Amino acid sequence: MVLYNWSMIKANEEIFDLQCDGLKIIQDARGYSFTTDAVLLANTAKAYKNERVLELGTGSGVISLLLAKKTTAKEIVAVEIQERLADMASRSVKLNELEERVKVINVDMLELDLPRGSFDVVVTNPPYMKFTGDKETATEIDVCKREVCITLDGIAETAGNFLKYGGRMFAIVKTERAIDLICAMRANDIEPKVITPIMPTIDKNVDTVIIEGKKSATSGVVIKKPLIIANKDGTYTEEVERMYRNV
Repeated sequence: MVLYNWSMIKANEEIFDLQCDGLKIIQDARGYSFTTDAVLLANTAKAYKNERVLELGTGSGVISLLLAKKTTAKEIVAVEIQERLADMASRSVKLNELEERVKVINVDMLELDLPRGSFDVVVTNPPYMKFTGDKETATEIDVCKREVCITLDGIAETAGNFLKYGGRMFAIVKTERAIDLICAMRANDIEPKVITPIMPTIDKNVDTVIIEGKKSATSGVVIKKPLIIANKDGTYTEEVERMYRNV
């Protein structure tokens, strides 16, 4: 029987089982919750022993939590501009006793005060939709999904600033913005090297891609076979089921 420190859980929050080596995450249905995209990215990104990982826009922290279990990275720094989500992510880190490896920073990534070129890996599930409304009235979900506080250009610029020479960037984005992200990466000396297309089902078009880039690399890209999320009956495919079940 697992005992939780319920004092860390606030009103309307619940603990969600990530089904990965006992990992739990705090979620609040009133605001932003993680999606399948985060799980796919966390299972694609690679980080090795003694490497440092920077996650840009961690939300409630799911990607950084999963990377702490699925990789041997020495340190993971998760950046989130929204105070409520950063606080929730920090408490999830404590809930899983991962404070020695995962650090959550509540700051605008464009104002991140860390040594340049100090990370081996950058991961991001960025806001990809355009935003034309009033920033002052934007909701938590708007900030997570739309370019309210940061653009794809700003994310690529931040990644380029903090990646080491030869460091890797992993990003997941809808196909409608894939070229925008690729151009932004190249403009910041991050060369796209591997693209993984993602299909909702076998009979639907690719709607999402995971792009892996490398800092200061030569040109040349590998396009992998598509990852199919669901079978026709709505169940996860075997590959995606393995990601969720960590087997």
